[in-house]
This record gives sequence, C-alpha cells and structure tokens, in this order.
Amino acid sequence: MNPVTVIAFPIAPPGKEDELAAQFELLVPATREEPGCLAFTVHRHPQISNRFAVYEQFRDQAAFDAHLRYGHTQKFVEWIQESGAVLHYEFWNEIQ
Repeated sequence: MNPVTVIAFPIAPPGKEDELAAQFELLVPATREEPGCLAFTVHRHPQISNRFAVYEQFRDQAAFDAHLRYGHTQKFVEWIQESGAVLHYEFWNEIQ
C-alpha cells in the first residue's frame, strides 16, 4: 500500500495567529500517537505570522480516514470553521 501524504496550508484570520498555533500544540502530539501516522509536522512562515504549512503522512488511506474521525482532529476542524481561518490542502504522491 502507498502512504497518504497531505500538505495543508492553513491561514489564520488577523489577530488569531497565536490561537491557531495553540490549536496545533494540541493537535500535533495527539495525531503523532495515532496508529498509522508516519509524520505530522507544522511549520510557521517566518515573515507572515498567520501562514502555516502542515506535512502529514499516514500509512494508508484507512489510517488517514481514521485520522479525520478522531476527536482531536474534529475539534481542530471545528475551530478552523468557527474562527474564519482558511485551510487549503493537497494530496501528494511520493516519487520513489
């Protein structure tokens, strides 16, 4: 099976940059503990403080689908929706 790789680009609304960073502080360790999570890292743009990039890799599609159902993920998505943040994401294929 091929791993599922997602690269996401969240953008916090003005004034909510630190709130989004705090949400990631909750999401990252919980996600890394999920069965099937191979990598989950968050990066913040050094000059544009409300822009983030997230690299996610899961063992397979089933592991990624399970990730979307976990409470910590659903809580994060709820915060994104309520805050007015923008979340673009793309699926990528690894070149081997």
